[in-house]
Amino acid sequence: MLPAGEVGERLFFVNAMTIRRTPTLFLFLFLLLTPGLFAGQKGDDWTVKEVRIDTSRIHRRAALPTQPFEEDKAKQIDKYFTARTVRGQFNGVVLFAQGDKVFTKAYGYADFRTREKLTVSSRFQLASISKTITATAVLMLASEGKIDLEEPVATYLEGFAYPRVTVEMLLSHTSGLPDYTLFTPGAWASTEPMSNEDMLAIMNKRKPRVYFSPGRQYRYCNTNYALLALIVQRVTGEDFASWVHAHIFEPVGMDDTFFCTEGAFASADRMTIGHTSRRGAYQPNFLDGVLGDKGVYSTAEDLLRFDLALRNGFLLDASWQAKAYTNYTDEVHPYGWGWRLDEYQGHRIVYHNGWWHGYKGRFLRLPQEDTTIIVLENQARSSFSVEALMNLSKKLFDLPDRSDQEEETGKMADLDAEEKG
Repeated sequence: MLPAGEVGERLFFVNAMTIRRTPTLFLFLFLLLTPGLFAGQKGDDWTVKEVRIDTSRIHRRAALPTQPFEEDKAKQIDKYFTARTVRGQFNGVVLFAQGDKVFTKAYGYADFRTREKLTVSSRFQLASISKTITATAVLMLASEGKIDLEEPVATYLEGFAYPRVTVEMLLSHTSGLPDYTLFTPGAWASTEPMSNEDMLAIMNKRKPRVYFSPGRQYRYCNTNYALLALIVQRVTGEDFASWVHAHIFEPVGMDDTFFCTEGAFASADRMTIGHTSRRGAYQPNFLDGVLGDKGVYSTAEDLLRFDLALRNGFLLDASWQAKAYTNYTDEVHPYGWGWRLDEYQGHRIVYHNGWWHGYKGRFLRLPQEDTTIIVLENQARSSFSVEALMNLSKKLFDLPDRSDQEEETGKMADLDAEEKG
């Protein structure tokens, strides 16, 4: 048996004695191998040529935590979110996990109009949390030598109108490119969803001005991750959503996760509606067809599966994750490759927020402490900063203060305004 999580190719050799002792194995190999693999017969000996089996699609699924937190601690968290729900300040699903313990609960409605209630398995638009998945896809291909992060984007997107912008600048939001949510509305006349290819065509034709010289500073921009999705598509020769399904969602067990452009979106159960602060339903528009920066629908539990797959090295090894969690911008807006970075009382946090069409989300990970916080909402009203969630989590988690009396939380900011898309 292959070690858990191992990918690549392995060589299998079988001798005649083994086959004679195990008829079932012989039958299995006979059906598996095509004619011509047997080199020939010499007396009683049979030799099987080496067989290469691609194990890149082997499922790499970590066991989810199942143990509850202490009852009195869990009640404090439940009381907090229940009170906010009653006051109309929260509507969503929360998940707190540490080690083998987990607390998760749903509060409020999937659809205010029908009064359908949320469950812990309800599906939410992840909005900009989708960027963590896009970045992971790009880095997986980079680790295989299929994408060079230092290469210009034009290497992969022929005719790209901004020759000085590199792939790495897209990942770290240092490209200076304009946001497509601002320059495409006047150029897209159709009511049909705009695709990533459509967005790129408008960009190359109109050549909207950059905000600054590429690489000079940080500016959060949805265009960056829409372009990264296109690069994945060009390099693999596959549809972006299909490639992510085959190499991330399926292997790690994210069975309740899909893109809003897929057929599953129209027929899926346990779906939610994004709502305004006054509980009106948001309607889709042409921008929803662009993927990479947003567009993933998922559950809190599936996000935890994604977290565990990263933590266990199933998708990226430790060296690539270390690069992803390195700050490439500045101390005011520390951003790695697909992840925001922060600290809380000496504990390192990698995270991302999301905000799109009535959905808000928080995905906080403390990789060194085996700790995760997920908050998914479908009403654009509440706002949880990293500091607020970390302060709340102390009711559950065993997180000793490691700041040596230094004030770390002062630099934590709520960056909702940047997270649209």
